Amino acid sequence: MKPVSVPFEILISTMFRSDLSFLETMFPNGDYSVYPILIINQTDTAQLLVSTQANVRIINTEERGLPQSRNMAIQNAIGEVCLVADDDVMYVPDLQSIVLGGYTTYPDAVVVTFQLQKTNGTLFRKYPVVTKHTNASYKTVNGVVISFKKDVLLDKDVLYNPHFGLGATFSGANEYVFMRNVMKAKLPAYFVSAVILTHPEVSSGQDLGSDRLLFLRGGLAYKCYGIWSYLWVLKYVFFLVRHQIIKTKYAFAKAKKGFSGIKKYKQLVASGQERR
Repeated sequence: MKPVSVPFEILISTMFRSDLSFLETMFPNGDYSVYPILIINQTDTAQLLVSTQANVRIINTEERGLPQSRNMAIQNAIGEVCLVADDDVMYVPDLQSIVLGGYTTYPDAVVVTFQLQKTNGTLFRKYPVVTKHTNASYKTVNGVVISFKKDVLLDKDVLYNPHFGLGATFSGANEYVFMRNVMKAKLPAYFVSAVILTHPEVSSGQDLGSDRLLFLRGGLAYKCYGIWSYLWVLKYVFFLVRHQIIKTKYAFAKAKKGFSGIKKYKQLVASGQERR
């Protein structure tokens, strides 16, 4: 029997945890007792996570992939408003009031996103000057500042795409594709210019010239642009060469890797596993 609904819940994705000590660094003064928390721990039977805290629920699963973890959290959440989380963030003291305040300010909101900062106290990125998300602004959203009304997402069947995200076919763009789904479903999504957490500066999305990213961006380009994705890949490789991120002699190989991402995405569509 699922526990009674709560106004706010934090949904944490993690892997191979055997104790709750990591929560102490996530919350001010190590006090996480005031927050309802659901942890999706992707692990194996030899390393299960157990909670002795009434406010912390845990699902141990052998399933793999960040989007799979996010979706399992949404489907088992009890929060009216939920906040997506990873295990390496550090929250501000007034987290809950900031998040729920966004829904007080924008009563029609289904999704509200926020700001995060680096460990040196500066903003993680340049944020758009908007209140309601547009087809341009949602592209700047980071994964750990997304909150939502869980029941509406489930009712509208808006979840994370299982093929995009760490551990999936395309290793990235998890939040981008999710927010794109939100916008396509015409769900009201807002941005509040308030910092809710600190996040390490290293990002898996910064390896601009890697084969992993070329493959990802090829697949993502086809999802977004269809046949024009081939031209998009060529323009992206030209960008990498022009900014000296890769050497000219590697341009053909990088374009080929991008095209292989397109090919893989088209295979997913043809097999019925994915739709544009």
